[in-house]
Amino acid sequence: MAIEQKWKKYAQETMFNFFILPEYIQQKGKEMTFQQKQFIVFRGDPLQYVYFIKSGSALGTRNYADGNEYNYFMIDSKNGSIGLLELFAREAEYIASILCITEVRTIRIDAEIIYDYVMGNQEMLRRCITLIAQDLYKRSANDGRFYYLDGINRVRHYFVDYYNEHLKENRKKITVYAEYRDIAASVGISVRTVGRSIRQLKDNGEIQSKDKKVVIDENNYKLLLSSMTL
Repeated sequence: MAIEQKWKKYAQETMFNFFILPEYIQQKGKEMTFQQKQFIVFRGDPLQYVYFIKSGSALGTRNYADGNEYNYFMIDSKNGSIGLLELFAREAEYIASILCITEVRTIRIDAEIIYDYVMGNQEMLRRCITLIAQDLYKRSANDGRFYYLDGINRVRHYFVDYYNEHLKENRKKITVYAEYRDIAASVGISVRTVGRSIRQLKDNGEIQSKDKKVVIDENNYKLLLSSMTL
């Protein structure tokens, strides 16, 4: 396809993180370290800064009117920015609270500085467009995918997707930090069904557990794939 040749021209412009910022922009930031279980920002806080993650991992969390809290995305140094979505959506408040799951080192830069820099730089605009479009594409692809699946296969799909999204280079194992209620909300089943499915998957050897968290290694991943109903 001719369009594939066009895509190749910009093939390297797929990430937007601290490490692709020019030095003069980096120097305008302030380095800040947050401890495990500490919040970086809270949902509803006014948008003042964009935080770029240099090391560590954090979870986006959101509280709902029913009193439940949901963890629905993870960020790290590869894809790690906090406030970028709100900045370009022209929304004045952070949409989610960001909770550290490890020690997290960040660079905090005034939102106005990032906005002016990106809006005046075509490459950075392309990077932002790609970042947002890829996320929307993934979300659109999931619409209706679980309609004909039973509970255990919905959970299998969830774990396979989680493994693919969170596996880091040179590592073969990931820990799933999502709570049962988060998985239930994501795949459209009850918390009780999630619990039963996870117990069955453990009995089957398709997943492991450590410190009350699901752990998936390469062999588990292959078992999940081979057992999964499409």
